[in-house]
Amino acid sequence: MSTLTELQQQINQAEAKVNELRAQLAQQKNNERAQAINTAKELIKTFQLSTADLGLSGKKVSARKKAVNADKRMIVAPKYRDPATGKTWTGRGKTPGWMTNELSAGRSKQDLLIN
Repeated sequence: MSTLTELQQQINQAEAKVNELRAQLAQQKNNERAQAINTAKELIKTFQLSTADLGLSGKKVSARKKAVNADKRMIVAPKYRDPATGKTWTGRGKTPGWMTNELSAGRSKQDLLIN
């Protein structure tokens, strides 16, 4: 039967081997990337390609960038209405003054709901 110390040594050896393999894979990936870049540069130079030929020119914004830059807020229908002025509030964000005044006057939020 293995002792705790022996098992811990096996675990440490396995972790070291995993880290070594990860480093080797990362280095291999970097080498492949560098080789791909060099090949692309050679092809561009050989065929005298421009950025327009490669579809890299212009001010087009990718769909991904549009999604990232898009306004993530959603438009929400008003939930409450001020009976005096007709102003509305969605129930999100800071409570408007008219709502605070109505609540302090003894009315409930249920009374101010839009039907």
